[in-house]
Amino acid sequence: MKRYAIIGFGCAGYYAAKTLRKLQPECWIDVYSDTDKAPSNPMLTTYYTAGRIPWGNLFPFGERQEVMKELKVNSFIHSAVQKVCASERSVTADGQKQRYDDIVLASGAAALIPPIAGLPQKGVYVMRTPEDAQKLLDAAGSGIRSALVIGASWVGIKVVEALRAHNISSVLADMASYIFPTVCLPEAAVYIHDRVRRLGIQLKFGSGIVSMREDEDGIVSVFADADEVKTDIVVLCMGVRPSVAYLDPGEVGIGRGIRVDCHMRTNVEHIYAAGDCCETREIMSGDYMPVNLWANAVVQGQIAGKNIAGYPEEFRGAFAHNITHFLDMDFIGLGNPRLSGETVEFGETETGNYVCAIIKDGKLRCANILGNYRVSGFFKHWFVWQQEHPEGGIPLWLRAGLLREGISEEFITLMGGSGI
Repeated sequence: MKRYAIIGFGCAGYYAAKTLRKLQPECWIDVYSDTDKAPSNPMLTTYYTAGRIPWGNLFPFGERQEVMKELKVNSFIHSAVQKVCASERSVTADGQKQRYDDIVLASGAAALIPPIAGLPQKGVYVMRTPEDAQKLLDAAGSGIRSALVIGASWVGIKVVEALRAHNISSVLADMASYIFPTVCLPEAAVYIHDRVRRLGIQLKFGSGIVSMREDEDGIVSVFADADEVKTDIVVLCMGVRPSVAYLDPGEVGIGRGIRVDCHMRTNVEHIYAAGDCCETREIMSGDYMPVNLWANAVVQGQIAGKNIAGYPEEFRGAFAHNITHFLDMDFIGLGNPRLSGETVEFGETETGNYVCAIIKDGKLRCANILGNYRVSGFFKHWFVWQQEHPEGGIPLWLRAGLLREGISEEFITLMGGSGI
């Protein structure tokens, strides 16, 4: 009987286990987890804090006992994995060592808390886990009136929205010059900033946090430009870092995450990685990078399980694609805004159908969409199609979909969409 270990039990770990159980019904699967809760979706935490979903909805696969019964796995709850020795395929947890035929590293990522001088012990929150969401919800119900949210990311803007639902005023800050700096284009950011400010939300960009100090009635945050912002609480939404402390970086290749090939294999035979702890090739640039999306974690977990079970399959590669609804507006970001090219715009934000894109050599390299979320799927397919069909042309069904959603013939052609 084959013996497998899965380190971490989020989305990727769940799908790796589910795939292995389906393809090898008699295999032995040990799951190591630092929580007694079922796999949760980090992107739903702000919805819970805002009061838009109940606690149970944070766990899309059901209660932990149900999941364990479904997958028939052995669960090591609250088992701190001290070490995974890749060369001998062993896991050491709570002082006990076990060896396996294959190991899937699916330990996810944790909220980044940088070393900020004077960081208070109380009144500072992050948003990643169900516990984080509950802590911020408890704070929101304790009578606080103001918050500083540091990090103008997808999480940061949703935290602002959640606080707004509790009538808490927010300042959104980032050392970058504009919102969503990893995916947003400056032209699109102008429109987003204007709409956010009109809702009474303060924005502070272009200066990083330097230090904090506790005051008798709040927290004073000091920025590099010497500005000081005083609020009741601070929420850090400054990104995540892969949870890989149990690995020897001299043994397993680690960049900004555990580096894997298209089969989700690391540089060590029989050691795989999937989900937010790993990095794969980005299809636009060819560079390795983490793209921490639920959809990626699903596919990567499945592919790791299939390859382990002897059913070879490849991950087609990742590219940044995000769609979010916040403060009554939709924003979709696709591709890499750092790639060079010509910036072109289509439509108007007032019409709910605005696109800002980077085009180079007749290829779409990055797109920001405001308002029309329905068109996002067609743009995503267009990105992938161009990578897989470099000879050019656009399939008729894709052209028809873009036209139906109000994208003009001229703009489609500008993006390299000559018909085939």
